[in-house]
Amino acid sequence: MNRSNKLLEMSVFVAVVECNSFIKAAIKLNMSKQAVSRQIQALEDRLQIRLLQRTTRNMIITNEGQTFYWHAKEIIEATEEAENNLRLNHANPQGILKVNVPVSFGILHLAPLWQKFIDKYPHITLDITLSDRIVNLLEEGYDLVIRVGNLNNSSLISRKLSTTKMIVAASPKYLAEHGTPCQPNDLKQHKIIMYSHWAKKEQWNFYQDNICYAINLNADIYCNNGDTCRQIMLHHGGISKQPDFIIGNDIKEGRLSPILSNYEIEDLNIYAIYPSRKLLPLRTRCLIDFLIIELKNLQW
Repeated sequence: MNRSNKLLEMSVFVAVVECNSFIKAAIKLNMSKQAVSRQIQALEDRLQIRLLQRTTRNMIITNEGQTFYWHAKEIIEATEEAENNLRLNHANPQGILKVNVPVSFGILHLAPLWQKFIDKYPHITLDITLSDRIVNLLEEGYDLVIRVGNLNNSSLISRKLSTTKMIVAASPKYLAEHGTPCQPNDLKQHKIIMYSHWAKKEQWNFYQDNICYAINLNADIYCNNGDTCRQIMLHHGGISKQPDFIIGNDIKEGRLSPILSNYEIEDLNIYAIYPSRKLLPLRTRCLIDFLIIELKNLQW
């Protein structure tokens, strides 16, 4: 089978899945329903895998079909992007770019950049979702996910955008009333505000003279948003470990005081995560390159 026939099969399959109907896909593709059915049957016969479960009333995509759908969609979009880029001489990347970003980082540091990106690439449409939870990039259809933290091994591809320092801090009023910890173990006697999305969140590691002091803490408050943790700190609710892009200005202006500064705390990287290095759409590559440049110039 030649490549054009394979691409036609994939295009028909993607249309059927997205329309959730053979008839609607046929209308969209300007084909007969019989021709659509033949393409799907030929694809399943060639792969020797059932992609769609069909009854007289409905259609259900199988797990294998779901996986194949994302790969096929990526190939089709990349092919269309390549053709568009050739026609436009790579000057005008275009299309919808679906991006997921962390809430606090997205509001504080990414939101001011989006219009600058659109001004540079006016044919790209940004679809931005803010969330601190771990998203399934493939199943939820994101082109790019921005995340802060250490990454687990994954089949996904990541690109480092920047680094943020972690700071343990509290308000001056809280420290005046409850005392200032002199060593990591002193934290066990204090009110702790814990960001609930950090991996191993209850274990705080401090380093001094090449020795790691791992302290296990129980929190008085757990919260899944860094800005909320910051507000609790500013209202004298306790001690928290937060990135400098959230509390850096509070430290500089005296609203919060750093604690245990004679110990080192691990930095966290900020990553762009995407499904595959191969066939990466030009619009996604443009956003990654743009963020690398812009975040390098930011001072938290």
